[in-house]
Amino acid sequence: MARLVSGKLIALGIVLIVAGIAAIASPALSTMAVTLFLGLLLAIVGALKVFHAFSVKEWGGFLWQLLIGLVELLGGLLVYFNPMKGAIAITLVIALVLMAEGVAQLGLAIRMRAQNGVVWMFLSSIVTILVGVVMAMQLPGGGIYTPGTLVGVSLLFAGWAYIAIALATRRAAA
Repeated sequence: MARLVSGKLIALGIVLIVAGIAAIASPALSTMAVTLFLGLLLAIVGALKVFHAFSVKEWGGFLWQLLIGLVELLGGLLVYFNPMKGAIAITLVIALVLMAEGVAQLGLAIRMRAQNGVVWMFLSSIVTILVGVVMAMQLPGGGIYTPGTLVGVSLLFAGWAYIAIALATRRAAA
């Protein structure tokens, strides 16, 4: 059982490391791709919500559904057709997500403090929080390269943390 769990942790670690390397290798491309994709998704979801609002006019939430759909539609189109400004907004969101992820990782590390190799999870949580803070501090002029590079670093550390925990679990089980 421990071998199966540690094997899955190693696989997850490897995927995170590969994703981190890819993000660092082409940060501008990854930032633009995410921005365009999210802009398109927001626009599609917004259009669907507007359509839905008009298809159920008798529903008490018609006006709110319509307003939410219009905000998402217009916001998605603005991000899609102006990806640089969208990248700034996405950078802020990523920074906040990384800070929250780091805090959650820290909580996990505290919960797992008796586990061998957990020091890597503590380190990963601190790095992830710092990456989020650095990203937020560089706005708005942080540029298009910052999100991809910093997220890549965070992914690398998280990948190594999972692999270290898996290897420690294997050693403890042997």
